[in-house]
Amino acid sequence: MKTRTFLIGFILLFILNIYTTSNGTAIKYGAGVNKNEELLWTCNVCDKDEMKDIFGNDWDNSGLFENLSRGKKMKWQIKDIDENDLTIDIEIDEWLWNDHDNWGIYDNNFQISYFSNPKYYIEDINFSNYAFLVPFLFPIPVSEYLGELNFSKWYDVDNRVLTTLNIEITKDSIMQNYPIKDITIIAIYNERGILTSYKLYLTGNIVILDISYDYLPFYVIPTLFGLTAIITIAIIVYIIKRRRLKLIS
Repeated sequence: MKTRTFLIGFILLFILNIYTTSNGTAIKYGAGVNKNEELLWTCNVCDKDEMKDIFGNDWDNSGLFENLSRGKKMKWQIKDIDENDLTIDIEIDEWLWNDHDNWGIYDNNFQISYFSNPKYYIEDINFSNYAFLVPFLFPIPVSEYLGELNFSKWYDVDNRVLTTLNIEITKDSIMQNYPIKDITIIAIYNERGILTSYKLYLTGNIVILDISYDYLPFYVIPTLFGLTAIITIAIIVYIIKRRRLKLIS
């Protein structure tokens, strides 16, 4: 009887220890990008008249909005990454919106920094000092990081399917005459913390700005190789058949 009681107690203690250990393990956050990696975004929609009405006449003269228009691309190159117990620092070379692939010398160099633990932020967070009102990069795991942040009333995190920030900003709420109209933003991030889709709406679900991340999903690359191989084989077979027909004739 004593042996049985001892075994039951030992098993319960072992289970409790596993539970406590697993719950006490802190998530380690870090950068989801790599040094020297290049990131590219494309502007798919840009209603310049509406952007001017919302953000003022000089909306595209500075910051990430500078020279923005439909069809243009923006490139970032990750120059350096420094991760420690307090912060995650990412240094970036930036090429602003171009409509060609000859990038030349970068336009800006800057650093974005996050606390290595989202619980270190003690105030409600908003990104009103960002032109797009959202960052283009977050630490990973991004869903957990955003889920731990205390955002201001403008922001709502949706982690049900894709990690998404939904932002609703009313007229004059950032400052007087900024923005001039009510706006809604939907920003979607991939598992690496990279902004993959950005849409800015007016009342009535009118999209006036649409930006997407340029990349090939992992399943597309083997598909392209497969299609290339199939096409190549088909061409070879066709040529062989043509030659045989000529020899027969």
